[in-house]
Amino acid sequence: MITLKTITTIELSSICNLKCRYCVNRLLVKHPARNAGIMSDEIFNKSMVWLKLLCENGTQNEVNINGTGESCLDPNLIKRARIVKDIAGPDRRVGFCTNGLNMTYEMAKGLRDSGIDYVDLSIHSPWHTRKALGILSSVGIFGVVAFGAIMTSHNWAGQLEPENTVDINYKMQCDPLIQGMGYISSEGWLTPCCYDYRLLGAYGHVNDKDLLNKEIKPYKLCKTCHQAIPGYILRKEAA
Repeated sequence: MITLKTITTIELSSICNLKCRYCVNRLLVKHPARNAGIMSDEIFNKSMVWLKLLCENGTQNEVNINGTGESCLDPNLIKRARIVKDIAGPDRRVGFCTNGLNMTYEMAKGLRDSGIDYVDLSIHSPWHTRKALGILSSVGIFGVVAFGAIMTSHNWAGQLEPENTVDINYKMQCDPLIQGMGYISSEGWLTPCCYDYRLLGAYGHVNDKDLLNKEIKPYKLCKTCHQAIPGYILRKEAA
């Protein structure tokens, strides 16, 4: 049975200051299954309990503090980045990706002092990406400029509208279902992967006392996903 072994993402924000056609965030904020917003202190603190436990168990890998939304909209970003890094420790990387719109010199200094390992920049707004790159570099924070929206763009496992969908011409192995990964939504629900903005595959909540005993199984989006899912895992899919 595959269970939670590593928290890949903590979605500090499920809202964004852009509405890109190739992203599902603009759909998330309208979906009845989601209560889009900034992660509450209660949910964040409970997420830290599980992160600490997984680190102590030796199964936790690096952790991302963004998600379907823009983390720089979280007014507590720097404080939370420091807490996550303190728990993760020096041997596990902590970082996030941002569109750079809200990046300032003061924010960059705070992130550097929090101990964060990297900040990747998307090219959703090229001018802001260039500006943020200069700010982050000036304080000694490095990452990559992410061209995924152009070079490896996908249709979010078939969830984008036809007019906003591009053909998928590559395959990659699905790690979340193999390695027991957990994406914590801003509301505290855990799902295997970041494509699941509707929480169709949610298998638990940070308030569940038996979270580490919850089985992670294939779900509806696995049938329409461009990632390669091993047959032995697909056979476990619930009816």
